[in-house]
Amino acid sequence: MFKHNTKILAIDPGTRYIGIALLESGELIYHGVRVIRAESPHEKLREMKKIMLRLIKDFRPDVLAVERAFFGRSCSSSLLNVLVDKIETIGRGERLKVVSYAPNTVRKFICKDGWADKKALSEVIVSRYPELKVYLTQDKAWKERYHQNMFDAVALGLIALSPESNGTRSRKV
Repeated sequence: MFKHNTKILAIDPGTRYIGIALLESGELIYHGVRVIRAESPHEKLREMKKIMLRLIKDFRPDVLAVERAFFGRSCSSSLLNVLVDKIETIGRGERLKVVSYAPNTVRKFICKDGWADKKALSEVIVSRYPELKVYLTQDKAWKERYHQNMFDAVALGLIALSPESNGTRSRKV
């Protein structure tokens, strides 16, 4: 889909944790999780914007890949949809090509099963990037859930990097 040396900043958005991965030519350059500590929706949006602008400034990506939020009727899922829209708007405002994928599309691409669980996705990612194995099994369940945000972002970066992927709602300014 993109030229060989394209830098892809992949974001797995959340209302508390944001998974982040930077890939270039299939190489994993950066991976991590950022915590949104704000409580109110307005503060969460402001903090997420600050995080996104800093990532874009530091990494200078060509493409921003974002996991699309699932549809839900809770306050949390409504806020997540607003966060995803804000992330995409920031990316377009920074003149990046923005692509987004549904979670089951990412899992189908990575695991060949759209209903694969997060553990299965993580194991496939570790088979490609063995340096991430340390994050796969943790002594506490919350630590595994925390690092899953990073695994989701790496998977998202891989699908965006793939020549056969077709990012939905992909736009270039």
